[in-house]
Parts: sequence; structure tokens; C-alpha cells
Amino acid sequence: MKLKDGLILREVAGQYVIVPTGKRVQEVTGVLYMTKPAAYLWDYMQSHEFEKEDLIRLTLERYKDATREQVSGDLDKFLKGLADKGVLEIEGQINGSFSVRLPKKINE
Repeated sequence: MKLKDGLILREVAGQYVIVPTGKRVQEVTGVLYMTKPAAYLWDYMQSHEFEKEDLIRLTLERYKDATREQVSGDLDKFLKGLADKGVLEIEGQINGSFSVRLPKKINE
């Protein structure tokens, strides 16, 4: 999987937003708001091709209190939401909707 180009993550008034640029303005459907954990993953996803397992590993490394099952379920929803909004290039289907809610990192 990979993110399409022409998408920029911005923090505006404490809210993380994905802003399409160029031709993506016509392709991306709706505004994409992200949680802080989702924005953390977005930074990685922008510069790497990735699989869901890569995102699980990164999340579990950062959020020690999260469980694999919780992270996996949240990532299904997150990735499905990105695909539905037209920003994710994937092969096959992922089920769910858009959000990642994880415990706050200790000392963050």
C-alpha cells in the first residue's frame, strides 16, 4: 500500500487535517481529520510503501499500553477510511471506517 501524492498533513488549532494539493483537490472526497496517533502513522506512510503489519508494529512500539487486537481493529478502520476518501492505493479490500484511538504515550 501507499499514499497518493499531493496530500499534506497540517496541524491547525490543535486539529490534524489532510489537505489535498494540485489535481488531488478534485479527487479527494471530503475533509480528512486525524487524531494524533493517526498523524504519527501518516508521517511514516508518506515516505514508505507499507503493509498493515508495518503500521501495527510502529503503533505497538509507540503506544505500549495498546493491544495488538485493538491496534489491528483501529487500523482496519483507519485504512478503510483513507481508501474511501481516495487517498490510499491498495490491492484488495479492508473493512471498517475512519479513526485511530489509542492510549496516550507515557511521557508524551
